[in-house]
Amino acid sequence: MTFSATFSYLEGEHLNDVVWALECFRDNFLKCDALPRVIVTNRDLTLMNVVKTVFPKSTNLLCRFHINKNMEAKM
Repeated sequence: MTFSATFSYLEGEHLNDVVWALECFRDNFLKCDALPRVIVTNRDLTLMNVVKTVFPKSTNLLCRFHINKNMEAKM
Protein backbone atom coordinates (compact mmCIF):
# COMPACT_ATOMS: atom_id res chain seq x y z
CA MET A 1 0.00 0.00 0.00
CA THR A 2 1.29 3.46 -0.91
CA PHE A 3 0.30 6.66 0.86
CA SER A 4 1.66 10.11 1.58
CA ALA A 5 2.88 10.39 5.13
CA THR A 6 3.89 14.04 5.24
CA PHE A 7 4.25 17.28 3.36
CA SER A 8 6.69 19.98 4.45
CA TYR A 9 6.77 23.62 3.52
CA LEU A 10 10.30 24.92 4.01
CA GLU A 11 11.75 28.42 3.95
CA GLY A 12 14.29 27.23 1.40
CA GLU A 13 15.80 24.19 -0.21
CA HIS A 14 19.05 24.40 1.70
CA LEU A 15 20.64 21.27 3.12
CA ASN A 16 19.88 22.28 6.74
CA ASP A 17 16.18 22.81 5.93
CA VAL A 18 15.84 19.37 4.35
CA VAL A 19 17.77 17.64 7.16
CA TRP A 20 15.55 19.31 9.76
CA ALA A 21 12.32 18.25 7.99
CA LEU A 22 13.39 14.62 7.57
CA GLU A 23 14.69 14.37 11.14
CA CYS A 24 11.30 15.63 12.43
CA PHE A 25 9.59 13.06 10.21
CA ARG A 26 11.89 10.29 11.48
CA ASP A 27 11.30 11.26 15.11
CA ASN A 28 7.55 10.72 14.65
CA PHE A 29 8.22 7.20 13.40
CA LEU A 30 10.54 6.44 16.31
CA LYS A 31 7.61 6.98 18.68
CA CYS A 32 5.81 4.02 17.13
CA ASP A 33 9.04 2.00 16.77
CA ALA A 34 8.83 1.58 12.98
CA LEU A 35 10.73 3.35 10.24
CA PRO A 36 9.65 3.41 6.59
CA ARG A 37 11.26 0.77 4.38
CA VAL A 38 10.73 2.75 1.17
CA ILE A 39 10.74 6.50 0.55
CA VAL A 40 9.62 7.89 -2.81
CA THR A 41 11.01 11.25 -3.92
CA ASN A 42 11.46 13.31 -7.03
CA ARG A 43 15.00 13.63 -8.39
CA ASP A 44 16.05 16.37 -5.96
CA LEU A 45 19.65 15.34 -5.27
CA THR A 46 19.79 17.14 -1.91
CA LEU A 47 16.67 15.32 -0.73
CA MET A 48 17.95 11.97 -2.01
CA ASN A 49 21.27 12.38 -0.18
CA VAL A 50 19.59 13.41 3.07
CA VAL A 51 17.26 10.39 2.86
CA LYS A 52 20.37 8.17 2.72
CA THR A 53 21.70 9.83 5.87
CA VAL A 54 18.53 10.11 7.96
CA PHE A 55 17.01 6.77 6.85
CA PRO A 56 20.06 4.61 6.07
CA LYS A 57 18.09 1.34 5.97
CA SER A 58 15.32 2.67 3.73
CA THR A 59 15.22 2.32 -0.04
CA ASN A 60 14.82 5.57 -1.96
CA LEU A 61 12.75 5.23 -5.15
CA LEU A 62 11.99 7.83 -7.77
CA CYS A 63 8.37 8.90 -8.23
CA ARG A 64 6.78 7.39 -11.35
CA PHE A 65 4.98 10.67 -12.10
CA HIS A 66 8.28 12.57 -12.18
CA ILE A 67 9.97 9.88 -14.29
CA ASN A 68 7.12 10.02 -16.84
CA LYS A 69 7.16 13.81 -16.84
CA ASN A 70 10.91 13.81 -17.54
CA MET A 71 10.54 11.23 -20.32
CA GLU A 72 7.81 13.28 -22.01
CA ALA A 73 10.00 16.37 -21.88
CA LYS A 74 12.96 14.54 -23.45
CA MET A 75 11.06 12.67 -26.18
